[in-house]
Amino acid sequence: MSMPPTPDKTEDQANLPGRGLQLEARVTSPTWGIGLPATVYDFAPGEVVLMMDDFVNAGTPVTIQVNTWSFNGEILYCKRSGTRNEAHVSFDDAEASGLRRTPRFPVSLPARIFTAASDLPLEGRVVDISGEGLGIELSVALPVQSNIAIQTEENIALGEVRHCRRLPSGLFRAGAQLHHIIKKDPGLVKAAEETGWMGKLLGRTRR
Repeated sequence: MSMPPTPDKTEDQANLPGRGLQLEARVTSPTWGIGLPATVYDFAPGEVVLMMDDFVNAGTPVTIQVNTWSFNGEILYCKRSGTRNEAHVSFDDAEASGLRRTPRFPVSLPARIFTAASDLPLEGRVVDISGEGLGIELSVALPVQSNIAIQTEENIALGEVRHCRRLPSGLFRAGAQLHHIIKKDPGLVKAAEETGWMGKLLGRTRR
């Protein structure tokens, strides 16, 4: 794989604050022979921010793998940020929003919530789903307007906390507006079973 050298640190670099979402990921491209480790730090509509040790040229088509989920995109730009590289990747959705339009309906799905406010993923439950968002219950409050990732058995949903309130039971009920949904990739599931590298990745995420 031919990769450009890591650029020197510049005075006008933007150092991202805090720990970010800390979702372990792997970046691959059709022109590379190997995958590169990365961390999903943050996201915005149409865009995901990765922190990487490697520098990747703008315009490179990539596939971002998170556990057994994946999405395709393109490197918008990559720059030095602290000791790592900050890569902004376009998010290729099947639909403009990446969501399926459905009425709100109750569910009960175990979930793991990744947020910059916590060093470790939080255990919770998705309790309802609508066309643009979902409701979750968990043991701690989530900051309003913070970005979160909600991992269930079939999807990883990226969204923004719109409200959060305490329930009589002592749990907290939060509503998240969704920006993207990353679907489970059957090919990655098969690769995980055959090679075992995904198990190591899952183990790091669960610590």
